[in-house]
Amino acid sequence: MPGYRWRVSALTAHEATPAGHETRVSSRPLRILFVVERGALLRFSLLIPALAERGHDLHIAFALGTDWRTERRSGLPPRTRRLVDELCERYPNVRWTYAPQRAGGGWSRVAWLSRALADLAHNADPRYTGAAVLRRRTKKRILERLAKGGDFEPISRRLFLRSASQLTERTDAEQSSRMREIALRIEEAIPSSPDVDRFLRELAPDVVVVTGTFRHVSSEVELLKSARALGIPGGVFVTSWDNLTNKGSLKFVPERVFVWNEVQAREAVELHRIPRERVRLTGAHVFDEWFARQPTRTRAEMLTEVGIDPAGSYLVYLCSSREIARPSEVEFVQSWIQAIRSSEDELLRRIGIIVRPHPNAAEQWQGVELRGPNAVVWPRRGVHPVADQERADFVDTLAHSAAVVGINTTAMIEAAILGKTVLTVLVPGFAQETTLHFHNLKVENGGFLEVAADLDEHVQQLGRMLEEDAAGAERRRAFVESFVRPGGVDRAAAPIGAAAIEELAEIPVEYRARAGTLALRGVLAVDAGLNAAYGAYRGTRRPRRA
Repeated sequence: MPGYRWRVSALTAHEATPAGHETRVSSRPLRILFVVERGALLRFSLLIPALAERGHDLHIAFALGTDWRTERRSGLPPRTRRLVDELCERYPNVRWTYAPQRAGGGWSRVAWLSRALADLAHNADPRYTGAAVLRRRTKKRILERLAKGGDFEPISRRLFLRSASQLTERTDAEQSSRMREIALRIEEAIPSSPDVDRFLRELAPDVVVVTGTFRHVSSEVELLKSARALGIPGGVFVTSWDNLTNKGSLKFVPERVFVWNEVQAREAVELHRIPRERVRLTGAHVFDEWFARQPTRTRAEMLTEVGIDPAGSYLVYLCSSREIARPSEVEFVQSWIQAIRSSEDELLRRIGIIVRPHPNAAEQWQGVELRGPNAVVWPRRGVHPVADQERADFVDTLAHSAAVVGINTTAMIEAAILGKTVLTVLVPGFAQETTLHFHNLKVENGGFLEVAADLDEHVQQLGRMLEEDAAGAERRRAFVESFVRPGGVDRAAAPIGAAAIEELAEIPVEYRARAGTLALRGVLAVDAGLNAAYGAYRGTRRPRRA
């Protein structure tokens, strides 16, 4: 598949829509509350303009984590602040604030335990039997707080730890289903937060869209609960290809869940118990501009700047996040380069190599010198491709390459969109095959990723793959159309997503509590009272001086 032409900036939705806008569903301007994690705004830098350009008022609310008081004082990350300021400057109908949290107290502790239980039960599903790394990560993030003991009254803490130990010991379909049902019933019985209710009443949105309820013990559930209590339709927008398998449970069944493709639709139904009729396919708007940009400099210009021989071809190695390639990717990359330089293939022995650090794990590459000539780490410090020049560097690096190699990173999908051959090698100790989303990219599952069992096989495979073949190009085209743009490869996803949100605003909110919910709320109110009293008691104690 040939690479698509790049032309647009990160914040221009019109130019990223080669087939034009989708027909507007709503007949009136909407007020849309869009809840985004502090570091995730870039993923919506085309969807938000698409909504704004259709005449809607958008209120971006940044969701804070468990330590929300500290995060609010520290403000937004610089790159997020630059991006949101540019959005607000470009579009007068876009504003931003922080999303409120449920006030600390007894109900906040009950809610935390309920959502923690849902996440542990989610990872106890038999589909996660081989995903030991994911299960350990969920266990660590949840049980670390419980281990301290000070936040929760002893009885509810003890009961939770008993259930948690059962869920973390092994995967079991019956136990997972039972505990998830318990967590759902508890969540239904927990009343909405008065603070969040007040925030929504004052803002009066026509629709609430959140993006992070799959995060462990996510507080964004509070926005959906309050929206439902006030009769406002709510939806969850899936932000990345791994969200539905690599994190926690959605924990709430909103009026709509917006996903990329049929693969994610099945994940939403089978893993998160979302009714299929509530799922909508929008494609991956985060990749829209990849179908329009073009390189900003020639291959020779870029390679001369980077320090690679411009007379020959080159490979790009895309590093993964520290969650995937732990504890460090440096040693493996050095071994990978050595294997290539030891190949019997003369082209591989001489080929240029650019190693691109992952922006979340760039510190491990400081001071590292790659083995052999014609190989560089670039950019050395690792960058999030937000600014125009940083994005141009990223595009140029991939667009001019002969092939791309990585472990397990979103950038491999971006390389496939550009029509590049993408390969990987299984590395013992890394978390590749323990993640469910990795398997969606493999050739045998309808993907584009060429997988080798070890470095010897990988080097042989790489030598063959440098000769472009029609079958490989067709696989990449088919994957891009089904996984990234199921609405059609020539139809941008952002306008489709905007139309889906407009449709959500027209849905009447119909919710009827199940029998026993109010009675369960009464029981939980006692536990909430005990937790509040225990917290107050702990707060009155003063640490002894040494």
